[in-house]
Amino acid sequence: MLSSNEMENMGKAIKEIGATKTCITGPIIQEIKKIVLDKGLDAAELFASQLTGTDENTELSRVFEICRKNKLSQQAVAQVLDNLNVIESGKW
Repeated sequence: MLSSNEMENMGKAIKEIGATKTCITGPIIQEIKKIVLDKGLDAAELFASQLTGTDENTELSRVFEICRKNKLSQQAVAQVLDNLNVIESGKW
């Protein structure tokens, strides 16, 4: 379970990610989430840079940078990834 401080930081990250047109497919999000939980954000970013297209990599890099800036744990980053399509749709 996330602490109240981390929930607050996650809220800031979600607000900063904001409503944008996402180009990241569901299977990529799920694979990235698994890597975040198993190996950490650096490994997930490396995976994204090697195996995704330019637009997906750019968007994932932006999301990762926002998560780092807000000091989110691996679990919090996984929750953000789980809800990325909803967040970026503006319906969050």
